[in-house]
Amino acid sequence: MKRVIVLSLFFPFLLIFLCVRLAFTELFVELNYRFGDLPPDRWGMGYEERLSIAKLGLRSVLSDEGMEEFISSGLFREKEIRHMQDVKSLLSVIFKILYLGGPLWLFLFFSLRDKKKMGLVLFFGALLTEILVIFVLVFSLLNYDLLFEVFHNFFFDPYSWRFFDQDMLLRVYPMKFWYNATLWVGVFSLLLNSLFQALGLILWKKTS
Repeated sequence: MKRVIVLSLFFPFLLIFLCVRLAFTELFVELNYRFGDLPPDRWGMGYEERLSIAKLGLRSVLSDEGMEEFISSGLFREKEIRHMQDVKSLLSVIFKILYLGGPLWLFLFFSLRDKKKMGLVLFFGALLTEILVIFVLVFSLLNYDLLFEVFHNFFFDPYSWRFFDQDMLLRVYPMKFWYNATLWVGVFSLLLNSLFQALGLILWKKTS
């Protein structure tokens, strides 16, 4: 049962990290810009230019080459560059956990070779995911600014991520962008999670 408990506890992290990885793609940035009802740039920057710079920011946190391009663009202050380097470091840890932990989790899961135990892992892992994601979604709907601040203060220096309205990061990634991203990751996590939960319940009950 120890393996069942460990696998159940790690399930929410891997599922949520997978959805986070899917959100850090150019497709999601484009969808957020097209359908996310983002506020217009108050200094009049056009849609295409703004989207292009947003994609540049995305590339900066995904690869060293992207970060070099980001720095050499001349569009961002030193403080903005340092923050994106911090984000890149955090994402590197998250993605390593996903890429290494995912296959290991699957190996340990299938090595259980007991449908009831496999069902228990999926069902209770999905239940934990459900509780965590619903909490974040409700918190987001009630006070997203506070959630955003708590998250950033926990993972970054409290003074490293606050910028002026005219700074490029805030112009291409307004708060509504991150609000949309949080809701998307949460809702997609719940949808994907429900499939695993249903499968877990089927495996568990069929062998009970």
